[in-house]
Amino acid sequence: MELTEHIAELRSRLVRIVIALVAGLVVVFNFSDKLIGMLWKHLFHTDIAMVAFSPTEWIMARLAISLAVAFVVLYPYIIYEIYLFAKPGLYEHERKFLRIFLPFSYVLFLVGVSLALFIILPRVYGLFVRGYLGAKPFLSVKKTLYGVFKVALVFGLAFQIPALSAVAARLGLVNAKWLKEKRIIVYIAVFLLATNVTLDFTGISQLIVLAAVIFMYEVSIHVAKLMEKERMIENKN
Repeated sequence: MELTEHIAELRSRLVRIVIALVAGLVVVFNFSDKLIGMLWKHLFHTDIAMVAFSPTEWIMARLAISLAVAFVVLYPYIIYEIYLFAKPGLYEHERKFLRIFLPFSYVLFLVGVSLALFIILPRVYGLFVRGYLGAKPFLSVKKTLYGVFKVALVFGLAFQIPALSAVAARLGLVNAKWLKEKRIIVYIAVFLLATNVTLDFTGISQLIVLAAVIFMYEVSIHVAKLMEKERMIENKN
């Protein structure tokens, strides 16, 4: 296949992904106000005022949650389109490996997002609410939702580390030794990133993010070792 054909195929798959996301966004937008209400109640558990500080803020908040939900639901389809594009350049054993690990990657992403939404964020926002000490808080719906999405995305990506490391090690791009050498750099970078994207002035959420990343990164090192052994066995055969 020539370069122009590769580019044409990539373009067509990207167009299909965009169309699917737009369609999903339109569907979810119809009940996005109810989703925001449910999420707000789940995060705060108290009567915290939801405020839109501009005429477009409520619409932007609804669009944001619609796109986020559409992306999570359509994530398997997006990965499938990417897999089909890369499939002709892969060996059969690499295709089998990806067919196993791509669903596993999606599950890990959902676990990370769920951990943020159902465990971490309600506790963090609970600290904020108690910190007002009698004053009645009025929170921007757009800024609050954007903060929630950023934290959830960080957790979802953090839980992708073992799957991505497994794929990279299986393809011979990285090995366990390289991952060990880079672990400190990764931990520092993650902590700095968590400090910027989380809203917790206590530092608790940053430490939880770091702990989750450290655990998943150490798991990825062991996964990389297993992948290296499999590659050695295949090369011998």
